[in-house]
Amino acid sequence: VSRLAYLIEGVGIPASNTLTLTFTNKAAKEMRERASAMMNNPACPPLLCTFHKFGLLFLKFNIHLLKRENNFVVIDTDDKKRIIKKINSEIPTPLIASEISRYKSSLLTPDDAYKQAEIYNYQQIAKVYEEYEAYLLENNLVDFDDLIVKAIELLKEYPEVLAHYQERFKYVLVDEYQDTNRAQYRLVKMIADGHKNICVVGDADQSIYGWRGADIRNILDFENDYPDAKLIKLEQNYRSTQNILDAANHVIKNNFGRKAKELWTENHPG
Repeated sequence: VSRLAYLIEGVGIPASNTLTLTFTNKAAKEMRERASAMMNNPACPPLLCTFHKFGLLFLKFNIHLLKRENNFVVIDTDDKKRIIKKINSEIPTPLIASEISRYKSSLLTPDDAYKQAEIYNYQQIAKVYEEYEAYLLENNLVDFDDLIVKAIELLKEYPEVLAHYQERFKYVLVDEYQDTNRAQYRLVKMIADGHKNICVVGDADQSIYGWRGADIRNILDFENDYPDAKLIKLEQNYRSTQNILDAANHVIKNNFGRKAKELWTENHPG
């Protein structure tokens, strides 16, 4: 938020040229309030929202290019499970729903899913995935994962649309980057590759959402994607005591593939 405010107030970047993404509506709301308090009411407020809200806005303006109607309906998890249950009652519905979400967050098509399925149940899930996609298309529906996946599909298919958004959003900022999945990573990279003005905040040691698709490689490989990147470690901790931090440092240092850091605090040992 400080960087966003600095870009707009200090450097003079038009707020409309910035895109700031986070994960939850609560975080986005708090960040918007903080940003607003730090800026002198720019004529056009910066776009600061969740990944899925950005995908929704993007598709509302552009989904017609995929031969879909702009008045599509976004289904929730319960709707998704009802549709899946109509298609298949043999395999537990929650398993199919989570696997379809995993496939989409990894940018795998039903055909990809079938090719990598090694056992019968997963071959069946891939078939359900194919029928599920056909049902959504026929009824002009999208699920939460589609808000990212369809945006990527469209940007890949229409380079002129990608160029437009790269030129519009010259400065990209992402919060909690360690929680991004492969689809979110791809969307951010496609937009940021226009100008490579990208700032991400995250901590590989706090990556705990692998079970729902988060890919720790996104943050560990950031400097490979952007060789000119500057790494700034935020090692001072304001919540814990030093004894807690010493224990945490001692445990986490055994992890493979992490960026080393030493947390410290001005708090008492505790």
